[in-house]
Amino acid sequence: MRMKGGVRYDPEVNGFVAIIHIWDNAYCHGEPEEWRYPEVFSTQDLAMTYYKANIRPALEDLMAEAAQSDSGVRSIHRRLED
Repeated sequence: MRMKGGVRYDPEVNGFVAIIHIWDNAYCHGEPEEWRYPEVFSTQDLAMTYYKANIRPALEDLMAEAAQSDSGVRSIHRRLED
């Protein structure tokens, strides 16, 4: 599984939303599943600030938990930006 998160503009709601794309493979092949935080932000900066303060830490905790499980799954976590 591979997850990438960030924000994007959604013209249907006229605002920015925090998103996570989830692939069922490590190579990002195929169409990802998209998870969206339900709140709409008026600016990209507000959405990214929320993502970095709330969603990213939860993802990091989830990945750390998965890496420590006995599932035999190898986990690598890279933060592409601060």
